[in-house]
Amino acid sequence: MAAQVEALKLTERQRSGRAINAVAELLRSKLSVPNIYLQPPPALIAADVLAVDRAGAGDLHAVEIQLPDKFSKSFASKRLTQNETELSADQTKAQREAIKNAHRHFMSMPAHFRYLAIPVAYFDALQFDLARLGIFAQDGIGRLGVILIDESGGDLPRASLSLHPERFRVDPAKLKAIETKLLAKSRPDIEVRI
Repeated sequence: MAAQVEALKLTERQRSGRAINAVAELLRSKLSVPNIYLQPPPALIAADVLAVDRAGAGDLHAVEIQLPDKFSKSFASKRLTQNETELSADQTKAQREAIKNAHRHFMSMPAHFRYLAIPVAYFDALQFDLARLGIFAQDGIGRLGVILIDESGGDLPRASLSLHPERFRVDPAKLKAIETKLLAKSRPDIEVRI
């Protein structure tokens, strides 16, 4: 019972930090000797987690985390029951625009593999929106991956890979900026020591 009360007292920032750690742990276990950067500088890459495979010499894996508070404001389509009031035309238009902007952001991250991390409860609603907007790159090279975050219970959040990503093309200039300004100058927040 104390764990449930404590879970209710978490701020959005604390929940986001716990989700970042869960995603970082998932990537650490899935990749070969990853270097992981938690909330790297947004001027280089606007991602919550950036993992660089093969001790910093491999592919870039970028994850954007959308938790319920942030998620419901920007990306989720609200599913209404018959007893609820329908969204106004202005709200629907604003919501569609927010979904398009978020989708554009996910698809333009300068990383070889791109992921959207969401709560398990929002996966059904997201499937509809992603099917409509597309999870594949415009040129057909690359597919957005989906990571599900389970915050249920008083334990640590768990992250699991639901939809495997496929390799995207990356703009060489953006890749070079990340390599020279982040990877060469900053130590990762999490690294595997060999």
